[in-house]
Amino acid sequence: MDTNLLSFFTTNYGRGSVALVGTSDSIGEAIRIAQRELTLNGKPLLWSHAFILGEIRPDRRAPDLQHRSPYLFESDLHIDPVHVQLRNGAQENWIGKWCQDHVEHAAILDLTLTGPEQDVVLGTALQLCDEQMEYPVLELLGTWIAIITGHVWVPNPFNDPHQIYCSAFARYCCQQAGRDFLGGNIDLSNTAPEHIGQAKPFKTEWHKVS
Repeated sequence: MDTNLLSFFTTNYGRGSVALVGTSDSIGEAIRIAQRELTLNGKPLLWSHAFILGEIRPDRRAPDLQHRSPYLFESDLHIDPVHVQLRNGAQENWIGKWCQDHVEHAAILDLTLTGPEQDVVLGTALQLCDEQMEYPVLELLGTWIAIITGHVWVPNPFNDPHQIYCSAFARYCCQQAGRDFLGGNIDLSNTAPEHIGQAKPFKTEWHKVS
């Protein structure tokens, strides 16, 4: 675990805020490369995953057993062959999941949510978890096609109302609070992590020192 990154998320925590990470594992690299058409130079980008920061809670998995750190809401697909475990779609996790060595970049967006807006964002995230929204692998292909053809405002042809991937999940939660940070130029079903990264000023950023 990268304790500096854990400290970053805990120190700069904002209830209901959107956070971004960029990872160096094979899936993260593939997502970052697939978004390169969103930049002028065509280089791979920083961001591969987005999530919502939930409540601060005590957690005994942290290095300090008295530590308090954020939990998060996200849509993700995680397969653990060692423990024969599959977690597919909307879920709640401890922030330590994204404080590992393969995380190279992290950021928290400054959305300045009010208390009631925070409640709506987190309430929506919890509802999506309760509805067991699944992670749509095929919809990622539709978003990639939309990016390379420049038609991100057109609804994703593979969109399924019972499925949602990470960046669309984060944006949808904010939409329900009346705080859509992208607008009509990008359809919800085509929302990529880099779209979120370009949408608003960051509250703060963290980059791994090599």
